[in-house]
Amino acid sequence: TIPTEIGRLQYLEQALNLSSNFLTGTVPSELGMLRKIDALDLSSNSLTSSLPTNLVDMASLEYLNVSNNNFVSFPLGKTWNTILETCDMSHNQIEQELPFDMSGLSSLESLLLSNNLFYGELSTSLGSLVRLQKLHLDSNRFSGTIPDAMPLLVSLSELNLSNNRQEMMCFSSMECSDFVFEYQQGDTVCCKDNTVCSDIVEIEGGGTFCLSRGLRGKISAGFGSILTLELLDLSSNNFAGNIPPEIGRLSRLKVLNLADNFLTGSIPPALGELADAIVLLKGNDQIKGKDGSKIAPLSLCNNVPGFDFGNDPTWCPPERNALKKIHEEARGQEWTNATGWVDEFNDHCSWHGVDCNEENNVIRLTLENGGLSGRISNAIANLTSMETLNLRDNDLKGSI
Repeated sequence: TIPTEIGRLQYLEQALNLSSNFLTGTVPSELGMLRKIDALDLSSNSLTSSLPTNLVDMASLEYLNVSNNNFVSFPLGKTWNTILETCDMSHNQIEQELPFDMSGLSSLESLLLSNNLFYGELSTSLGSLVRLQKLHLDSNRFSGTIPDAMPLLVSLSELNLSNNRQEMMCFSSMECSDFVFEYQQGDTVCCKDNTVCSDIVEIEGGGTFCLSRGLRGKISAGFGSILTLELLDLSSNNFAGNIPPEIGRLSRLKVLNLADNFLTGSIPPALGELADAIVLLKGNDQIKGKDGSKIAPLSLCNNVPGFDFGNDPTWCPPERNALKKIHEEARGQEWTNATGWVDEFNDHCSWHGVDCNEENNVIRLTLENGGLSGRISNAIANLTSMETLNLRDNDLKGSI
């Protein structure tokens, strides 16, 4: 255990690092008497119970790491010093709500609460932490919608809200909202004195309403304004509605994970701008292409190697990508007839001069006297079922 006598080291400055040991028991309140240290690291031990409330009195503390222990509560709701920059409580068993007002943590740059038992709605005051760069609230039991102020965190580089979906809870109609008898798909239903709400609802036997808890609602288009974002992970929740095309503005994005939600509508072609990102959308069974088809935007299939549907021939037909390269290298913008070509959602078999077999493989490419110039793309070799190729009377150059 950590001895209570440690509190006598009142002249200790800079850091106290007790990480990666085999410490057990509780943290003594005397630790809060070390008011000159700027870093406290108790991570990767087997410490238990609650952290002492007088840790908030450590006026010089800028870095606090208590991750990978067995703590069950933490004095987040107290008035902390205003210079704390990093607070890492991940991988514990902390079971409590976020405080209503967190605005006092005005210097906070990293708030890492992953893999705990936090519950309740996300505090709207999170939007006041304007210096925040990393916010990890994944693998908890949060519910409700994302606060409107969250997209105001313009310095944010990592936002991880994944894995907050919980088991369904079932209630009789008498325990739910009055309008429940007029319920239509997509409505939000609240039960148990409005403490459990969800717009993901299953009805059993006409009188029982089962609610899927977790983070829900629409994904705000405002996230497209956080141009510093490198990680946006909202996977394994109950988010619904369309994917906002504004996310395509996030040029620094390395990971976009929206998998395993209840998103609907078509995939926005703007996501094709995320050339350097991993884009994960699987597990949203209601997502479709244009007009209900299962075809992803051509720019996304062609430009984003990290797209999780990229190797699915239904969503991203590989011959469509090959034809796009043929179009580019033969200066398709100058063709006399390029009807249908490189449209984001069109089936490539409907493009002018393209004929396919029943398996949607190209068997004929007929573009004679079509104003083609430039050169014949090497991608033509990927049209392995082609039986007829007619490119006569054009202005193609270079070697074959």
